[in-house]
Amino acid sequence: MLVAKVISHKDLDRKMILALEEFGLFEPIDVRHQAGIIDTKRTRDEESVFAVSDRILTIIESLGLDTSRSSRERITIDDREISGSLSYVSEVVQAVESEVLETDSELAALMLELESQKGVRDVALSLEPLGLNLEMIGSSEYTFTTAGRIEAGRLSKLEWSLNEITDGAYVFRAVPAPKGKNMMIASVSIPIERKEAAERIFTAIGFETFTVPTDYTGSPTDIAHEAESKIADLETQIERLENRKELIAKEWGPKVLAAWEVLEIEKARVNIKSYFVYTESSVKAWGWIPDGTQKKLDSLLKEHVGTAYDLTFDSPDFAETDSPTYLDNPSVMKPTEDVVAAYGVPSKDDLDPTKIMWLSFPVIFGLVFADIGQGLLILLIGLAAIRANRRGDDWGQILGYIQNGGYGLVMMGIFAIIGGFLFGSFFGSETVIEAQWPIFVHYFPDGTQNVYRAAHMLKLSIEVGIIHITLGILLDIYNKAKHRKLDGALTSFFYLWLYLGFVNLLFGVSYNSIDRWFSSDGFVNLWLPIVGIGRGIGNNGVYPTLPIAPMQFTIFCLFVPLILMALLSFKHGMDGAVHFIESALGMISHTVSYARIFALNTVHVILSGVFFSFTSGLLVINFPPISIGGFELIPEAVPYHGELIQPGMSLIGAIVGTFIVGILEGLLAFMHTLRLHFVEWFSKFYHAGGIAFTPFKTTRHFTVAAVSGATGIEQVAVQ
Repeated sequence: MLVAKVISHKDLDRKMILALEEFGLFEPIDVRHQAGIIDTKRTRDEESVFAVSDRILTIIESLGLDTSRSSRERITIDDREISGSLSYVSEVVQAVESEVLETDSELAALMLELESQKGVRDVALSLEPLGLNLEMIGSSEYTFTTAGRIEAGRLSKLEWSLNEITDGAYVFRAVPAPKGKNMMIASVSIPIERKEAAERIFTAIGFETFTVPTDYTGSPTDIAHEAESKIADLETQIERLENRKELIAKEWGPKVLAAWEVLEIEKARVNIKSYFVYTESSVKAWGWIPDGTQKKLDSLLKEHVGTAYDLTFDSPDFAETDSPTYLDNPSVMKPTEDVVAAYGVPSKDDLDPTKIMWLSFPVIFGLVFADIGQGLLILLIGLAAIRANRRGDDWGQILGYIQNGGYGLVMMGIFAIIGGFLFGSFFGSETVIEAQWPIFVHYFPDGTQNVYRAAHMLKLSIEVGIIHITLGILLDIYNKAKHRKLDGALTSFFYLWLYLGFVNLLFGVSYNSIDRWFSSDGFVNLWLPIVGIGRGIGNNGVYPTLPIAPMQFTIFCLFVPLILMALLSFKHGMDGAVHFIESALGMISHTVSYARIFALNTVHVILSGVFFSFTSGLLVINFPPISIGGFELIPEAVPYHGELIQPGMSLIGAIVGTFIVGILEGLLAFMHTLRLHFVEWFSKFYHAGGIAFTPFKTTRHFTVAAVSGATGIEQVAVQ
């Protein structure tokens, strides 16, 4: 990262801001405190931006517009000057605001009246079974009458209490409530002088008295019918006003959203000025920019400002640890970059693992979730997400995570399909596609069961882990050497030496008899990744023979690097000792952790098989033999439990298995693949702890900035 220092004339600050905005890679640095400068005052137009913003938000809320959804129809606005932005916003506000506010006012009054009429209706319907008119409720010269709701279990207690305070001088009636279980509607009439005592009893017992509206006379039935009529009329008026707002939203919605976006952009432009240093005649701005973008910034400043500016670049020789981290990855790697950022932003001493993880993540996921049919579904979902992003669609808050990960889903789907071809899985069924890696079939062509499939799959998982961990250690060596941390690079080299020596002893000598590691007789075979799967260990016909006894190899490739690594680590005190212990223990535990590839793959096969066994014979689909380029994808017959059958599967089993097993296992596969990267891989070379690069830039969803010389406002379609 470099520090760009821009100086221009004070009157050209707007043009400088537009240049930095179009550049999109300038993160301002607040240097005002160094110059002893206080905040500059906003201009009248800038204050207007913030003032009118609340009015636009009120209109948006009233019309039910969504600011998070991009629009296909965008409006071109000339906002090179703040007056142009305010002019457009003023046009929209004057055209819409008064009508919207008037409609909202009428709606509020109607809704209030509607609730009042519903209350009248409900009270009348509740009093109807009691035979009371509304005018009978209330206080008279001698009596107090009320009605309300009470739980059935408290009814006797209420009546007993009324009897106690009135000495029996009361009238009480109760009927079951029309709505609500275990509730009663009761009316009470007592002497007026006992009103206060009765109200205390009502509160204590839980007797909810009705609020009886005034100015209503007649029978409850007539009042309820009258209220129903008014309710219907009010609902009609409310619907008319709601339709009126829908028409306003349809006609003016894009323009209102464009006005809102223009104001948000203007507020960002005003806010960045708070980082600038103003003098009587000049304006100064400092900011972080990625190295290699100097010419682009210079060109944009020249285009917007002309020649009245000075631009210099400095290496960050101050507060270097606070410099942000700029991640420069292709757009197809953006989902992977987001996953890396979820763990932590790379620090200045870190390598950005995005480009490698972009491939390693889907490869491991494809081995865990190896299935042609379900992988194809993931691929199609990814393609749909990419299309939605290009069209500006919004899948909402929850599905938005899937939409943003479109490119990642495509890669995961592709490698799940490849894994399905290797292992012969199609929607969980292994009786359709012929496995292209024969050692992983469940049944051989002669019908016999492959009893070593689990062992082969376990070894594949472990060897994938070895390759992955080795890559992490190599990245650590490269990164430390690049930053001239020679002790650290040498320690990591000894760790790599130790790790590969340990792996070679496991697969090139023995994994079940450590005594053979210390044998002075015999030879050692050199482990080669992947190619030895299915051939056992040691002298399996594939691993080259090394003319060295196991004991000599153990001393040279296990104990020597272990001692050298310990000596270098302990030089750095307790931190080095802890790092040494963690590395030595992690060498085994992290490698074994990759056995989850075997475990999850096996669970996927077993659970899918359960659904196929339950639905066997239901809507069975048979497949014709298919060969492509000499590869027999679907054979004429597949072995199954000791016999050859025609390729096919239960459609019901495939559908049910996909919705239950596919979704569940797909989520588990993603989480465990993520864990293998975050815990087992990142721990070898990645520390994070960096500061995210947050440049000054604007994102437009509803507007298009006018090109130089453009005038007026027009609506354009986004392809």
